[in-house]
Amino acid sequence: MLLPQGKSMVRSALLRRQKYESKIDADVSRTRILALKSGMVSQMEAATADLATLEAEVKRVIEGQTTAIFGYQIPAYLNVARELFRLSRKFTGTTFASEAEVVLAKWDARGLEVWALSEIAALFGVSYP
Repeated sequence: MLLPQGKSMVRSALLRRQKYESKIDADVSRTRILALKSGMVSQMEAATADLATLEAEVKRVIEGQTTAIFGYQIPAYLNVARELFRLSRKFTGTTFASEAEVVLAKWDARGLEVWALSEIAALFGVSYP
C-alpha cells in the first residue's frame, strides 16, 4: 500500500504522550471508579471467597497425603492453584485443559511433585500428566 507524501502509519511520540495524558486525568478516573465501585467490590469479594476456599482445599489435599510435602514448599503448590484458578476464569473446555497443562508442566519442571500437581489439577477437572 502506498501512502501519500508526508503521511505515516506510525504515530509520533508527542501524539502518543498527549493521548496517554488525556487518559490519566484524575477527575475522569475518579468518576469512573466511583460509578463502578460497588460492582467491583462485590465481584472481588466473591472471587476472593472462591480463592480462599480453593487454597484451603489445596492445603487439605497436600497435607492429607502419606508422602510428605515440606511446609516451605506449600506456597509453590498454592501458586499452582492460583494460576489454574485465574485460567479457569478466563478459559473453558479444551482451551483451559491445554493452558492448565502448560502451567502444570512449568511447575513440574521447577521440581514440584507430580502426584501433588495431579491432585491439584483434579480439583479443576483436569488430568495430569
